Amino acid sequence: MAHAVRALARDRNYLSLWVGQFISIFGDRFTYLALLTVVVARARDPRNPAAELALLPLASFLPAILFGPWIGAIVDRSDTRRVLILSDLARGLAVLAMIPATIYGGLPALFALVFALYVANTFFLPARSAIVPLLVPAAQLTEANSLATFAGVAATIAGSLAGGALIDRFGWRWGFALDAATYFVSVIALWRIRIAAPAPAPRHEAAGDGPAASAASARYRKLAAEIREGFSILLRTPRAWMVTLTVMLLWMAGGVLHVAVPIMVGEGGRVASGVGALIASAAVGMILGTLGIAARGAVASPGKRLSVGLLGAGASISAFALVPNGGAAMAVAFLAGLFVSILLVTAETALQEAIAVEARGRVFALRDMAARLAVLATAGGAGWVVARGLPPRTAVLVAGALLGATGLVGFRARWMESGAASGASRDGDGARGET
Repeated sequence: MAHAVRALARDRNYLSLWVGQFISIFGDRFTYLALLTVVVARARDPRNPAAELALLPLASFLPAILFGPWIGAIVDRSDTRRVLILSDLARGLAVLAMIPATIYGGLPALFALVFALYVANTFFLPARSAIVPLLVPAAQLTEANSLATFAGVAATIAGSLAGGALIDRFGWRWGFALDAATYFVSVIALWRIRIAAPAPAPRHEAAGDGPAASAASARYRKLAAEIREGFSILLRTPRAWMVTLTVMLLWMAGGVLHVAVPIMVGEGGRVASGVGALIASAAVGMILGTLGIAARGAVASPGKRLSVGLLGAGASISAFALVPNGGAAMAVAFLAGLFVSILLVTAETALQEAIAVEARGRVFALRDMAARLAVLATAGGAGWVVARGLPPRTAVLVAGALLGATGLVGFRARWMESGAASGASRDGDGARGET
């Protein structure tokens, strides 16, 4: 492990990707906190900006829901390094343009640019995952992904703390400007990557020609059929759809928190630094939770670990609704991150074990789409009820109670225990386990 990490640190290509991603993820926290600040400040009622806050997940997640499968196909057919560079350049320009857009066009113009930012993000994320195996030997892939994950969490902690303090002191314009600068630095780092050119793909006729147009139509029909097949596999595999529902429940709570937490923190008058401190605390909890489950391994069944994660996360979120802002809220956020990490790691592993390799991409894509839809639904619902007078702390309490109650039901029902042993030994139609 240590030898592989040292080798990666000396690898110019991987180091350029790692540095670029650390810097850009660090800057992403600036934009998120700046968005919260400007949305709260420019809402019709700054004391209750729930309706406007509910629009942020819509602008952020809709591009992946609408375009994700098609963009993934485009990335597969493109120069991955070029996609990364152009995506980061587009993201930097979109974030920089948010300053004049907000000043002269208000929140509608800002939300339009958030949508554009996440369209570029939908190109960037699959390209980043795809390029890593091209940069490092297969034997070092696990270490490379682990270092990338560490970079993301560390940058989230540092960016949340620094961004919150800077934006509260100097204003949201500086948050957007500095994040744009981090994207341009990332472009320079990505430009330093040099990889061997792949073998040229066979040339096809122009898009308007008959055979090529027919082939393109056939590819889209095949893609649609594969998506439907993935959905069928998910429904026929009990462990897979139970895990997916669990992840959806967690993201549903996240949609409520996205609307309610900035309002709750805003009671103290410092939205950016308050939310930033909570994100950093939760990220530290996630680091420790991930390290703990990695060190102890599968000390309990997946169902019990999922139940512990749901119960602990639900209790922590409920407690957050009851504690005052400050140190107590940060401690509760830390605990929530700890239990969320247990839930997410267990869910990822359980889904990988339940689905055969040839169907995992489709099932994981459906899981991610379901999670995004869950956020959109609950953020919209929370925005509607909080805007009409429901106290945000009550909304958070209900979200936490739902997670905790589901965890208790999981303990009682011993979910996912049946068929677990047979799941590792039997495949059928792309799924493992009971069908």
